[in-house]
Amino acid sequence: MKNLMLFNILIILSISYSFSQHVNQRAIEINNNYDAAYINIPGTKVSLIPAKGFKISNRFSGLEDELSGSSIMITEIPGDVHKIMLGFDKKYLFKAGIIVESQVYYKINSYDALFIIGKQSAYERIYEKYMLIIGDIQTSYLLSASVLSTAPDNHKKEVKASLLSVIYNPESTAKPSDRFDFSIDVSGTLLKKGNLMLSSLTYTDDGNVPSKTENKTSVTVRKSKLIKELTESEKQELTKKIFELYPKEITGDINICKEIKGNYLSGYEMYAIGTNKDTEKPELIYLAVFFNGKEYYVFTGLTYGNFEKNLEMFRKVAKTLNTNTN
Repeated sequence: MKNLMLFNILIILSISYSFSQHVNQRAIEINNNYDAAYINIPGTKVSLIPAKGFKISNRFSGLEDELSGSSIMITEIPGDVHKIMLGFDKKYLFKAGIIVESQVYYKINSYDALFIIGKQSAYERIYEKYMLIIGDIQTSYLLSASVLSTAPDNHKKEVKASLLSVIYNPESTAKPSDRFDFSIDVSGTLLKKGNLMLSSLTYTDDGNVPSKTENKTSVTVRKSKLIKELTESEKQELTKKIFELYPKEITGDINICKEIKGNYLSGYEMYAIGTNKDTEKPELIYLAVFFNGKEYYVFTGLTYGNFEKNLEMFRKVAKTLNTNTN
Protein backbone atom coordinates (compact mmCIF):
# COMPACT_ATOMS: atom_id res chain seq x y z
CA MET A 1 0.00 0.00 0.00
CA LYS A 2 2.82 2.42 0.93
CA ASN A 3 4.57 1.67 -2.36
CA LEU A 4 1.34 2.31 -4.26
CA MET A 5 0.83 5.64 -2.47
CA LEU A 6 4.41 6.64 -3.20
CA PHE A 7 3.95 5.67 -6.86
CA ASN A 8 0.79 7.82 -7.13
CA ILE A 9 2.53 10.80 -5.55
CA LEU A 10 5.45 10.45 -7.97
CA ILE A 11 3.04 10.29 -10.92
CA ILE A 12 1.30 13.50 -9.80
CA LEU A 13 4.63 15.27 -9.30
CA SER A 14 5.83 14.02 -12.68
CA ILE A 15 2.72 15.33 -14.45
CA SER A 16 3.02 18.70 -12.70
CA TYR A 17 6.74 18.92 -13.51
CA SER A 18 6.23 17.89 -17.15
CA PHE A 19 3.43 20.41 -17.58
CA SER A 20 5.60 23.13 -16.01
CA GLN A 21 8.49 22.26 -18.33
CA HIS A 22 6.12 22.31 -21.33
CA VAL A 23 4.86 25.76 -20.33
CA ASN A 24 8.34 27.13 -19.68
CA GLN A 25 9.58 26.10 -23.14
CA ARG A 26 7.10 28.37 -24.91
CA ALA A 27 6.26 31.00 -22.32
CA ILE A 28 6.67 34.74 -22.93
CA GLU A 29 8.72 36.22 -20.12
CA ILE A 30 7.67 39.45 -18.36
CA ASN A 31 9.33 41.16 -15.42
CA ASN A 32 7.12 43.62 -13.55
CA ASN A 33 8.44 45.97 -10.88
CA TYR A 34 6.47 47.87 -8.27
CA ASP A 35 6.06 51.62 -8.78
CA ALA A 36 3.58 54.33 -7.79
CA ALA A 37 1.08 53.22 -10.43
CA TYR A 38 0.45 49.87 -8.74
CA ILE A 39 -2.57 49.15 -6.55
CA ASN A 40 -2.73 46.22 -4.17
CA ILE A 41 -6.08 44.44 -4.38
CA PRO A 42 -7.38 44.20 -0.77
CA GLY A 43 -7.48 40.70 0.64
CA THR A 44 -5.31 39.25 -2.12
CA LYS A 45 -1.62 38.69 -2.84
CA VAL A 46 -1.99 40.44 -6.17
CA SER A 47 -1.16 43.98 -7.33
CA LEU A 48 -2.08 45.62 -10.65
CA ILE A 49 -1.69 48.84 -12.60
CA PRO A 50 -5.34 49.85 -13.16
CA ALA A 51 -6.53 50.68 -16.65
CA LYS A 52 -7.78 54.25 -17.08
CA GLY A 53 -11.03 54.81 -15.17
CA PHE A 54 -10.70 51.66 -13.04
CA LYS A 55 -11.01 51.82 -9.25
CA ILE A 56 -11.18 49.31 -6.41
CA SER A 57 -14.65 47.79 -6.47
CA ASN A 58 -16.87 47.88 -3.40
CA ARG A 59 -19.00 45.06 -4.87
CA PHE A 60 -16.38 42.35 -5.43
CA SER A 61 -12.67 41.64 -5.14
CA GLY A 62 -11.04 43.53 -7.99
CA LEU A 63 -11.36 46.67 -10.10
CA GLU A 64 -14.19 48.20 -12.09
CA ASP A 65 -14.90 51.13 -14.39
CA GLU A 66 -18.48 52.21 -13.71
CA LEU A 67 -18.61 54.42 -16.81
CA SER A 68 -17.75 51.70 -19.32
CA GLY A 69 -19.14 48.77 -17.34
CA SER A 70 -15.80 46.95 -17.55
CA SER A 71 -14.51 44.92 -14.63
CA ILE A 72 -11.59 42.81 -13.42
CA MET A 73 -12.65 40.24 -10.83
CA ILE A 74 -9.95 38.50 -8.80
CA THR A 75 -10.50 35.09 -7.24
CA GLU A 76 -8.09 33.09 -5.08
CA ILE A 77 -8.16 29.37 -5.88
CA PRO A 78 -6.38 26.91 -3.58
CA GLY A 79 -4.09 24.49 -5.39
CA ASP A 80 -1.23 24.06 -7.85
CA VAL A 81 -1.44 26.62 -10.66
CA HIS A 82 -0.55 23.96 -13.25
CA LYS A 83 -3.56 21.83 -12.33
CA ILE A 84 -5.78 24.92 -12.33
CA MET A 85 -4.55 25.77 -15.83
CA LEU A 86 -5.40 22.26 -17.04
CA GLY A 87 -8.94 22.74 -15.74
CA PHE A 88 -9.46 25.87 -17.84
CA ASP A 89 -9.48 24.10 -21.19
CA LYS A 90 -11.65 25.09 -24.14
CA LYS A 91 -14.34 22.48 -23.40
CA TYR A 92 -14.77 23.63 -19.79
CA LEU A 93 -14.93 27.28 -20.80
CA PHE A 94 -17.39 26.52 -23.60
CA LYS A 95 -19.71 24.94 -21.02
CA ALA A 96 -19.39 28.18 -19.03
CA GLY A 97 -20.49 30.12 -22.10
CA ILE A 98 -17.04 31.36 -23.12
CA ILE A 99 -15.73 30.78 -26.63
CA VAL A 100 -11.93 30.74 -26.48
CA GLU A 101 -10.06 32.59 -29.21
CA SER A 102 -6.49 32.24 -27.93
CA GLN A 103 -4.38 30.91 -25.07
CA VAL A 104 -0.86 32.20 -24.39
CA TYR A 105 1.56 31.08 -21.69
CA TYR A 106 3.63 33.63 -19.78
CA LYS A 107 6.35 33.63 -17.18
CA ILE A 108 5.64 36.70 -15.03
CA ASN A 109 8.28 37.44 -12.42
CA SER A 110 9.22 33.72 -12.57
CA TYR A 111 5.62 32.55 -11.94
CA ASP A 112 3.83 30.51 -14.59
CA ALA A 113 0.75 32.21 -16.03
CA LEU A 114 -1.87 31.47 -18.69
CA PHE A 115 -3.63 34.30 -20.55
CA ILE A 116 -6.94 33.39 -22.20
CA ILE A 117 -8.91 35.57 -24.62
CA GLY A 118 -12.48 34.78 -25.60
CA LYS A 119 -16.04 36.04 -25.94
CA GLN A 120 -19.11 35.60 -23.76
CA SER A 121 -22.76 36.51 -24.18
CA ALA A 122 -24.56 37.88 -21.10
CA TYR A 123 -27.56 40.14 -20.51
CA GLU A 124 -28.16 40.26 -24.27
CA ARG A 125 -24.71 41.72 -24.86
CA ILE A 126 -21.40 40.36 -26.15
CA TYR A 127 -18.37 40.76 -23.89
CA GLU A 128 -14.67 40.31 -24.52
CA LYS A 129 -13.28 37.99 -21.82
CA TYR A 130 -9.65 38.21 -20.72
CA MET A 131 -8.53 35.70 -18.09
CA LEU A 132 -5.13 35.40 -16.48
CA ILE A 133 -4.25 32.48 -14.20
CA ILE A 134 -1.09 32.86 -12.11
CA GLY A 135 0.32 31.31 -8.95
CA ASP A 136 2.53 28.57 -7.54
CA ILE A 137 2.11 25.01 -6.24
CA GLN A 138 -0.01 26.14 -3.28
CA THR A 139 -2.15 29.07 -4.40
CA SER A 140 -3.51 30.30 -7.70
CA TYR A 141 -5.30 33.48 -8.73
CA LEU A 142 -7.81 33.95 -11.52
CA LEU A 143 -8.00 37.50 -12.89
CA SER A 144 -11.13 37.66 -15.04
CA ALA A 145 -11.87 40.81 -17.06
CA SER A 146 -15.11 41.61 -18.89
CA VAL A 147 -15.25 44.35 -21.52
CA LEU A 148 -18.12 45.14 -23.88
CA SER A 149 -17.22 44.03 -27.41
CA THR A 150 -18.25 47.49 -28.64
CA ALA A 151 -15.72 49.24 -26.38
CA PRO A 152 -12.92 51.23 -28.08
CA ASP A 153 -9.82 49.24 -29.01
CA ASN A 154 -7.58 51.38 -26.80
CA HIS A 155 -9.78 50.55 -23.79
CA LYS A 156 -9.45 46.83 -24.53
CA LYS A 157 -5.67 47.17 -24.85
CA GLU A 158 -5.47 48.99 -21.52
CA VAL A 159 -7.45 46.24 -19.77
CA LYS A 160 -5.20 43.53 -21.26
CA ALA A 161 -2.12 45.51 -20.20
CA SER A 162 -3.54 45.82 -16.69
CA LEU A 163 -3.85 42.04 -16.38
CA LEU A 164 -0.32 41.50 -17.66
CA SER A 165 1.03 44.08 -15.20
CA VAL A 166 0.18 41.64 -12.38
CA ILE A 167 2.60 41.11 -9.53
CA TYR A 168 1.90 38.00 -7.47
CA ASN A 169 3.50 38.10 -4.00
CA PRO A 170 3.09 34.80 -2.12
CA GLU A 171 4.88 36.31 0.91
CA SER A 172 2.03 38.76 1.46
CA THR A 173 0.09 38.24 4.71
CA ALA A 174 -3.18 39.36 3.10
CA LYS A 175 -6.22 37.12 3.68
CA PRO A 176 -9.39 36.95 1.54
CA SER A 177 -11.49 38.15 4.48
CA ASP A 178 -9.37 41.34 4.78
CA ARG A 179 -11.29 43.00 1.98
CA PHE A 180 -14.56 42.97 3.95
CA ASP A 181 -15.33 45.84 6.35
CA PHE A 182 -17.71 43.63 8.31
CA SER A 183 -17.50 40.35 10.21
CA ILE A 184 -19.50 37.65 11.97
CA ASP A 185 -18.63 35.47 14.97
CA VAL A 186 -18.94 31.74 14.21
CA SER A 187 -17.23 30.51 17.39
CA GLY A 188 -19.00 27.55 18.97
CA THR A 189 -20.60 26.52 15.65
CA LEU A 190 -19.70 23.99 12.95
CA LEU A 191 -18.92 26.78 10.46
CA LYS A 192 -15.43 27.24 9.02
CA LYS A 193 -14.10 30.06 6.86
CA GLY A 194 -14.51 29.18 3.20
CA ASN A 195 -11.43 28.40 1.11
CA LEU A 196 -12.85 30.47 -1.74
CA MET A 197 -14.45 33.91 -1.48
CA LEU A 198 -15.94 35.94 -4.27
CA SER A 199 -18.14 38.92 -3.47
CA SER A 200 -19.40 37.52 -0.16
CA LEU A 201 -17.91 36.59 3.20
CA THR A 202 -18.38 32.83 3.15
CA TYR A 203 -18.43 30.05 5.75
CA THR A 204 -19.33 26.38 5.29
CA ASP A 205 -19.55 23.29 7.49
CA ASP A 206 -16.27 21.89 6.13
CA GLY A 207 -14.45 25.00 4.87
CA ASN A 208 -14.88 24.02 1.21
CA VAL A 209 -16.76 26.20 -1.27
CA PRO A 210 -19.07 24.56 -2.13
CA SER A 211 -19.32 22.27 0.88
CA LYS A 212 -18.65 18.58 0.29
CA THR A 213 -20.78 17.34 3.19
CA GLU A 214 -24.25 15.82 2.94
CA ASN A 215 -25.99 18.81 4.56
CA LYS A 216 -23.89 21.41 2.70
CA THR A 217 -24.53 23.99 5.40
CA SER A 218 -23.29 27.44 4.43
CA VAL A 219 -23.49 31.09 5.43
CA THR A 220 -22.74 34.12 3.25
CA VAL A 221 -22.76 37.82 4.01
CA ARG A 222 -22.60 40.56 1.41
CA LYS A 223 -22.82 44.34 1.58
CA SER A 224 -24.76 46.71 -0.70
CA LYS A 225 -25.47 50.43 -0.84
CA LEU A 226 -28.70 52.38 -1.16
CA ILE A 227 -29.38 55.73 -2.79
CA LYS A 228 -31.17 56.89 0.35
CA GLU A 229 -32.01 55.66 3.82
CA LEU A 230 -35.18 53.57 3.93
CA THR A 231 -38.23 53.75 6.17
CA GLU A 232 -39.08 50.66 8.22
CA SER A 233 -41.78 49.62 5.76
CA GLU A 234 -39.34 50.03 2.85
CA LYS A 235 -36.80 47.88 4.71
CA GLN A 236 -39.38 45.14 5.07
CA GLU A 237 -40.27 45.33 1.38
CA LEU A 238 -36.60 45.10 0.37
CA THR A 239 -36.16 42.04 2.58
CA LYS A 240 -39.17 40.35 0.98
CA LYS A 241 -37.91 41.13 -2.54
CA ILE A 242 -34.46 39.70 -1.79
CA PHE A 243 -36.06 36.55 -0.37
CA GLU A 244 -38.16 36.11 -3.51
CA LEU A 245 -34.98 36.11 -5.65
CA TYR A 246 -33.82 32.74 -4.31
CA PRO A 247 -34.43 30.07 -7.02
CA LYS A 248 -36.29 27.63 -4.76
CA GLU A 249 -39.71 26.05 -4.92
CA ILE A 250 -41.15 26.73 -1.48
CA THR A 251 -42.78 23.57 -0.11
CA GLY A 252 -43.90 24.93 3.25
CA ASP A 253 -45.14 28.14 4.78
CA ILE A 254 -42.85 31.16 4.51
CA ASN A 255 -42.07 32.66 7.88
CA ILE A 256 -43.37 36.22 8.01
CA CYS A 257 -40.91 39.09 7.66
CA LYS A 258 -40.19 40.10 11.23
CA GLU A 259 -37.73 42.33 13.04
CA ILE A 260 -34.39 40.99 14.24
CA LYS A 261 -32.20 42.89 16.68
CA GLY A 262 -28.54 41.98 16.50
CA ASN A 263 -25.72 42.85 18.86
CA TYR A 264 -24.76 45.82 16.67
CA LEU A 265 -27.34 46.22 13.90
CA SER A 266 -31.04 45.60 13.42
CA GLY A 267 -33.11 44.57 10.44
CA TYR A 268 -35.58 41.94 9.26
CA GLU A 269 -35.51 38.17 8.82
CA MET A 270 -37.39 35.49 6.87
CA TYR A 271 -37.00 31.76 6.38
CA ALA A 272 -38.69 28.82 4.67
CA ILE A 273 -38.10 25.26 3.49
CA GLY A 274 -37.87 24.94 -0.28
CA THR A 275 -36.89 22.36 -2.88
CA ASN A 276 -33.53 22.91 -4.52
CA LYS A 277 -34.19 22.73 -8.27
CA ASP A 278 -30.79 21.17 -9.00
CA THR A 279 -30.72 18.46 -6.32
CA GLU A 280 -34.48 18.17 -5.73
CA LYS A 281 -33.70 18.04 -2.00
CA PRO A 282 -35.53 19.97 0.71
CA GLU A 283 -33.44 22.96 1.79
CA LEU A 284 -33.79 25.49 4.59
CA ILE A 285 -33.35 29.08 3.43
CA TYR A 286 -32.67 31.70 6.11
CA LEU A 287 -32.37 35.40 5.30
CA ALA A 288 -31.57 38.37 7.53
CA VAL A 289 -31.08 41.88 6.15
CA PHE A 290 -29.43 44.41 8.47
CA PHE A 291 -29.36 48.16 7.87
CA ASN A 292 -26.79 50.81 8.70
CA GLY A 293 -27.71 54.17 7.18
CA LYS A 294 -27.47 53.86 3.38
CA GLU A 295 -25.76 50.48 3.62
CA TYR A 296 -27.37 47.11 4.12
CA TYR A 297 -25.98 43.64 4.77
CA VAL A 298 -27.55 40.45 3.43
CA PHE A 299 -26.99 37.37 5.61
CA THR A 300 -27.99 34.06 4.01
CA GLY A 301 -27.97 30.61 5.59
CA LEU A 302 -28.59 27.42 3.58
CA THR A 303 -28.69 23.77 4.66
CA TYR A 304 -30.07 20.40 3.53
CA GLY A 305 -30.47 18.95 7.04
CA ASN A 306 -30.95 19.49 10.79
CA PHE A 307 -33.32 22.34 9.98
CA GLU A 308 -34.35 23.26 13.51
CA LYS A 309 -30.81 23.18 14.90
CA ASN A 310 -29.31 25.02 11.94
CA LEU A 311 -32.05 27.66 11.97
CA GLU A 312 -31.13 28.43 15.57
CA MET A 313 -27.45 28.56 14.58
CA PHE A 314 -28.11 30.85 11.59
CA ARG A 315 -30.06 33.30 13.76
CA LYS A 316 -27.37 33.24 16.47
CA VAL A 317 -24.54 33.97 14.02
CA ALA A 318 -26.57 36.59 12.13
CA LYS A 319 -26.98 38.61 15.33
CA THR A 320 -23.19 38.91 15.65
CA LEU A 321 -22.85 40.82 12.35
CA ASN A 322 -20.55 43.74 13.04
CA THR A 323 -19.05 46.55 10.97
CA ASN A 324 -15.74 48.33 11.38
CA THR A 325 -17.67 51.47 12.32
CA ASN A 326 -19.19 49.84 15.42
